[in-house]
Amino acid sequence: MKAKRIFAGFSAAFIAAAMTITVSATKLSDICAPSDTDAAKNDLWYGVGAMGFFMNNDGKWSWNQSEWFGIDAEGKISVEYKISPILADKTISNKGSLGEMGVMICNLDKAIKAAGLENDSTYPIELSVTEAKFVAEDGTETVFNDMMNITEMPRDAEGDIRFHIRPTDKVDKDTQEVLLTANPEVAGWDEEGAFNGGTLYFTIDFGAPDAAGDNKKVESKEDSKKESKAESKSSNTDSTSSASSAVSNTLNNSNTNTGSATGAVLGMMSVAAAGAIVAKKKH
Repeated sequence: MKAKRIFAGFSAAFIAAAMTITVSATKLSDICAPSDTDAAKNDLWYGVGAMGFFMNNDGKWSWNQSEWFGIDAEGKISVEYKISPILADKTISNKGSLGEMGVMICNLDKAIKAAGLENDSTYPIELSVTEAKFVAEDGTETVFNDMMNITEMPRDAEGDIRFHIRPTDKVDKDTQEVLLTANPEVAGWDEEGAFNGGTLYFTIDFGAPDAAGDNKKVESKEDSKKESKAESKSSNTDSTSSASSAVSNTLNNSNTNTGSATGAVLGMMSVAAAGAIVAKKKH
């Protein structure tokens, strides 16, 4: 009874857990979506947008930000932020420098909260960057290739999501921990005269909403928790029952061919695991 010895230590719950698939990132359309029937979800979707930001390296690090760039129905936000020479150098004497520039995505935290979700279980957010470049006043173009390899983003220390472009690392003065790493494409731009304005172009794609998204409601946190518990209980019961049944049926035939029974059980578990569908992590 070799097969029985193999599975003696495997509880039904363990087998069910082994078939769980975890998805790391959350789609924006799982939180909110454009809708003709659900005003709450529609308002949250179109409340998401972006602004460019800039600080020079004159020792004061004065904050500057662009106008608002909204999201479209397909989940795309395009930013075109003009950084004038006077922001880079208030003396207007070609002594401009870069401290940091980038793009901040706003109102994601607000949408997550309104949908009854939690930041720590909703981030990172799934997205792609389809354009990321800076065109200087003299026409020189700098492309940020690493930015266009991004597939998801965590929550920024300041909230929501931010794309940081810096010529030097940002380091914690007390711990010396690197908080933000430098971008090699702008190395040296922190020096006087190295940066004298231009335009930052950035396009972020959160993905188009599902066709059925219009019918999904924005749940309260309490309703969402109740539904999650119910789904979890039902899923565990069904998975446990299926897995236990597969093991039991195969083991009943193991007296005649122990080796085949063991292989069959493992095969069933593999097939079941491949077919398991688990929603993105919530709550």
